[in-house]
Amino acid sequence: MNFRPEQSFAFVMSPRLGDALLSMVVVNNLVRNGYRVKVFSAQIYALRAWFPGFDIEPALPRAEALPRLIAYDVVLHAYHADKVLAPDASHPNIVVMDDWPVYRQVKNMVDIQTELCQKHFGLTKVVRDNGLTAPPGLTSRITMDRVIIHPVASDMQKSWLPMRFVKLALWLRTLGFEPEFLLPPEAIAQWKWLARYGFAPSAYGSLGEVAARIAESGWVIGNDSGIGHLASNLGVPTISLAMRRRIAQRWRPGWAPSRTVVAPSLMPSRYLKEKYWKYLLSTARVMAAFDALRRDCGALRLQGRTDAERSDPLADVRHAG
Repeated sequence: MNFRPEQSFAFVMSPRLGDALLSMVVVNNLVRNGYRVKVFSAQIYALRAWFPGFDIEPALPRAEALPRLIAYDVVLHAYHADKVLAPDASHPNIVVMDDWPVYRQVKNMVDIQTELCQKHFGLTKVVRDNGLTAPPGLTSRITMDRVIIHPVASDMQKSWLPMRFVKLALWLRTLGFEPEFLLPPEAIAQWKWLARYGFAPSAYGSLGEVAARIAESGWVIGNDSGIGHLASNLGVPTISLAMRRRIAQRWRPGWAPSRTVVAPSLMPSRYLKEKYWKYLLSTARVMAAFDALRRDCGALRLQGRTDAERSDPLADVRHAG
């Protein structure tokens, strides 16, 4: 299909935060090249103050989809699951980017977005940026010692063991960091037990508030999820925990410096890797990745313990189980 600037585009985005932020790379490049794009997304609409200059509306209900979308020359989706038009609905140009081989490469997803802008949309002025801009009044990474820990994911299979997050937080605290558990409001009740270890989980009322808290923090560590992509998008170095190496290659947060940690390759099949990764991934392995990320960023080791004292850094947190 040949795309032209005089066409009107509607981008109906995935309900998942990470997918939506990545899709905004395509939107930003289309707009930079003179295209008119309307974005339909609950997540991006919640962050609309962070995306000035873009035409953004809330997610499109199925009942309203056909009369709203028929006016656009092209309707874009990242995945078939994102479609809101009924299968028998008539629209001449529905494009699902996941149908393009470029979209399925084993490379970072930010780079995949820029490559398809060149190959499929024929754009010449292409950037990796998705247009996100922090509102006035925020100071990036002003609290460098604060480490946001995001221990939940939309899929429980993608969630590391809760007690290992606690060990990690206690370890970070011994090094002088300020770990903070960031949770969605609906998960707070299930994590009240963190108080036993001296942590009070934080929840924020809006995605904009979450973004602001992350933007002013020094680091983020968490499950493979949209929060990791948001942190990276905000320029905050990020550690993401992934089930498999292939997932890590594609879904590593791709804007700020980041590391994706996977368990040792002891399981022979995808099924076993995805089932047992959380048990095989140690706290020490995650902490080693965090040390490496800090070296990547030129950050100095905080006050506290000598290298000798760190030889058994879990000695003082074994009570966490």
